[in-house]
Amino acid sequence: MQSLNQEIAETEEFARILHADRFPELADEKFKLILSRKLSSWEMSARSYLENANPLKEHLSRLDLAAWDLKRHGGCEGSVLSDLSNYRSLHPSVNVAFWEKKILAAKGGMGGKKDNNATEAFTAIRRNEQEAWRKEYEEQLLEWQLREMQKLRSRFAKDLKEWFETIRQIKEAFDELDIEQDILWDLSAEELTEQDISFLKQWAEYLNNARGIRELCELMGRLRKEQRSDHTEIIDSTVQYCIREPDRTSNEMVVGIELGTDLENVIPQELALLSDDDVALLFDLKYVERRLMCFSRQGYRNRIIEEIVRHTVTVVDEEKMGPIIICLDTSNSMSGAPEYIAKALTLSIVSRAASQKRKCYLINFSTSIETLDLTPPKGIRDLIDFLRMSFHGSTDVVPALCEGVRMMQDENYEKADLLVISDFLFPDLSPGIVSLCREQKLNENRFFALAITPFITDQINEDVFDQSWNYNTSRGTLSEIMNCFRYGFAVKPSASSFPDNGLGRI
Repeated sequence: MQSLNQEIAETEEFARILHADRFPELADEKFKLILSRKLSSWEMSARSYLENANPLKEHLSRLDLAAWDLKRHGGCEGSVLSDLSNYRSLHPSVNVAFWEKKILAAKGGMGGKKDNNATEAFTAIRRNEQEAWRKEYEEQLLEWQLREMQKLRSRFAKDLKEWFETIRQIKEAFDELDIEQDILWDLSAEELTEQDISFLKQWAEYLNNARGIRELCELMGRLRKEQRSDHTEIIDSTVQYCIREPDRTSNEMVVGIELGTDLENVIPQELALLSDDDVALLFDLKYVERRLMCFSRQGYRNRIIEEIVRHTVTVVDEEKMGPIIICLDTSNSMSGAPEYIAKALTLSIVSRAASQKRKCYLINFSTSIETLDLTPPKGIRDLIDFLRMSFHGSTDVVPALCEGVRMMQDENYEKADLLVISDFLFPDLSPGIVSLCREQKLNENRFFALAITPFITDQINEDVFDQSWNYNTSRGTLSEIMNCFRYGFAVKPSASSFPDNGLGRI
């Protein structure tokens, strides 16, 4: 019979084969890690269920109690019969006659009285009986576990296929929008409800299908272009090079003849003087005068020399993209397509901000505000809950702008980009809030406006907003707004009149 561990191993193998055969496009290492964690979580859950839902728990308790009694008191006829009764309740077809025969044999050996041999006999019978009882319990338990495991595997396989399919659909939508996959893996790692997944799929599909939304996403993703400046620096660097120089202490090769007393290197002609007694005295004389001709030997060695070299370089300073503050209008006038577009766009901007390691702060406003700082550990689940909120009251953008200005004074949100997404159907901004916004612009904060409306609005204050756009919900087109009014109506400027602010022209 197959073991429980083998069943679990087969389940893990099934998941990997399913992944490789039917969903090969989900081959990211992070996704494989999440799948591994999902399998581990399922295994823990399955083992916990099998342990807690064990229908034979009562028999196990009786068996453990009988084993404890055997260890403490040994066996007797009554205890053997009691264990046999419990054993029979677990396994009705147990061979009762076999055990009764053993009991009679033990009683026959008593000779009508108790003795130690009889006690030992009943103890042995009880021990064997409990071993058979425990074996029967383990076999029945394993059979139940394997049946339940088949059910658990079937449900897990179905859930796993649905999970794979959901992740693939969202991934395809996100890939179309060029959204970083880290956001996708974050959402797949958390316990999201079916409704949460449904919201994500709807927003992603809406972003993918709506006319002009792609252009809008690209534009919002470039709110603050990286700024570069150059400066020169003097850098000292150490340069090493190798030189080859003579080494007199090394006798690698003959390089000439020299006068001296080095007998090891005396030339053969000088040694020839010693062969004749008449001229041997000349050898001694030349030795005393240090005038023997000897081979001159030397070698070479490599020496590393270090030098400090000073040179001037041009360094490019890059300013990282700053934080993003999004003020999202969810008032009654935004209900329907405008709110849906605004929330889908917010999803896209936040995902891009996360991929760019930019801090992101969301402000949901109507007459009151709700905020969400997406600094970790806040994640995709918090974002979904936030985007599902709607006030559907009247519109007051001032509290949202005041909250945005307050955040700009925090060191974590310096040089921030604040984007107001609204239909801008509210009164003109008061001089007080305009003054606050202009003050923050002096600190390199920037303000942007996106009007989601089928009309060109005149409520976008050019003293507050550095740049503004209009997304026409009827036509699905995007245009830049300049608050130029002549004769009481808005005039849309030509493309050539758009200011060059580093963002490019629409």
